[in-house]
Amino acid sequence: MALLVSKDQFDWRGPASTKEPKPFSRRIMELFVPPKGEKVLPTASGMMLILIGLCLGLAAYNTENNILFIALSLLIATIVMSGIFCWSNIISARWRLENSSTFRVGETGEVAVVVENARQRFPLFSLLFELGSDKTEEFRELHLRDSVAPGESARLVWRYKPERRCRTKIRILETTSLFPFGFLKKHVPGGCVSEVSIWPARIEYRRLKNLGSGFGWQGASTKARGTTGELIGLREYSRGDAPRSIHWKVSARQGALVVKQNAAESQARYTLHVSHSKYLWPTKEIFERMCSFVVSLAEDLFLAGDLDYCRIEGGPEIKISRVSDLSTFFDQISSLEWDADSGGGKSEDAGNAVSFRPVDGIQVAAYLNGKAIAKA
Repeated sequence: MALLVSKDQFDWRGPASTKEPKPFSRRIMELFVPPKGEKVLPTASGMMLILIGLCLGLAAYNTENNILFIALSLLIATIVMSGIFCWSNIISARWRLENSSTFRVGETGEVAVVVENARQRFPLFSLLFELGSDKTEEFRELHLRDSVAPGESARLVWRYKPERRCRTKIRILETTSLFPFGFLKKHVPGGCVSEVSIWPARIEYRRLKNLGSGFGWQGASTKARGTTGELIGLREYSRGDAPRSIHWKVSARQGALVVKQNAAESQARYTLHVSHSKYLWPTKEIFERMCSFVVSLAEDLFLAGDLDYCRIEGGPEIKISRVSDLSTFFDQISSLEWDADSGGGKSEDAGNAVSFRPVDGIQVAAYLNGKAIAKA
């Protein structure tokens, strides 16, 4: 009997994922008329058993030997019982897909199938999950080798190491039950899909000029003296400011939100401008190198507190205030297409805009105010 899952917060799939248990009469009907997408097929050993049964049947009818008829009956009973046990093993199983929050080219991430036994009396055995990634065309089979007790769950892990940058869907293509003898296998659609972004790999780059503070590039000079985190004044609240920077006492007096301004805000910060027009990038290899250079430089600037905005040509600017903003920009980079139209956006940003152009056909350089500042 399946457990109730109406109050479960997870998105389960599988025969036992419904909010209410199916009536027993409907389950018996599904044994003879499987739902759409489900099927029962013989394995290699099952085909051999069926072939032996046919030979025994022909011999029994030709010789009228009772022993052969008994052997044929036992074979047929074995096949039928194998199908019933195979069906009963999977009807009370449910599963869901879990994955790492981020994936990066060349780095190992985690894709996991959590399978739960919704029975109240009998354990769950021998399930096979087939997983696949649409864009990268990678596939993996995960076997449930140990039994799962009633009401318990098991976690099957795929150490996924993507090979190229893209935005892809990881899905459970199919679930198969081989219990108990392996003569028949019950196929059930997986139903679970997770869309993930695969970020470009980090790349080594060389700074051509060491220009000073922070990340190493000089910002605008100010009259105020002090270190990066020193408070130098107050200003009005703007969207994206952290709640911890609000000066609540002054805000209460003025009737409007006021935030603390530290020395780092008085320093000029940088905007990354990315153009993905194939007229600028002659080959796909140099384009992929540019994507890796962009995320590496953006990550270093963010950690140094020198990154203000990021923008892909043809798209809106992203204010980089927190890690989630940087992740949004990386997700956009993972979806960039080399042969896509850039959308005809403005070609230059105001302020300290860092742009990227190919150099010598094999390298990528970052330019600030017309001067190369880094090369990869």
